Amino acid sequence: MGGKRLERTGYVYGPVPSRRLGLSLGVDIVPPKICTLDCIYCQIGRTTQKSTERRDFLDIALVLAELRDRLAEGVVADYITIGGSGEPTLNSRLGELIDGIREMTRIPIAVLTNGTLLYRPDVRADCAKADVVLPSLDAGDATVFNKVNRPAPDISIEKLVGGLRQFREEYSG
Repeated sequence: MGGKRLERTGYVYGPVPSRRLGLSLGVDIVPPKICTLDCIYCQIGRTTQKSTERRDFLDIALVLAELRDRLAEGVVADYITIGGSGEPTLNSRLGELIDGIREMTRIPIAVLTNGTLLYRPDVRADCAKADVVLPSLDAGDATVFNKVNRPAPDISIEKLVGGLRQFREEYSG
């Protein structure tokens, strides 16, 4: 890849090629496999901690410092993508991270999410700060959703779809 680093460092990884986002510089803000779902197809493997509780998982200043260093190296990216090895909307400081990224670069910011927490106003407000939000919906009914996505007990397909609808009404990105 012409000298570009592809290895994963601490919180920032890539850039990696993305079908939807071009060259994406990833930012991982949730420890591995803490998620609201335990999808049977997850490329990272089984969820080790299923949760719907938003928490402050890490020091956002360290994440921003690592990202600043990578950008200073001259890394080229079409998007800075918040995603990674767990559900990023579980991080209660997601909005603060997006604000910090905006202060250091003009590269557009994307959030990859399973969308399960978009029913919450605080999650919608945080996600609305991004240029692009890519939620997923891969089941059309409760039976398939429960079999394929294996949600946390307080997540339902109705809640997921309702949150997606609400976010679409509010989000201008």
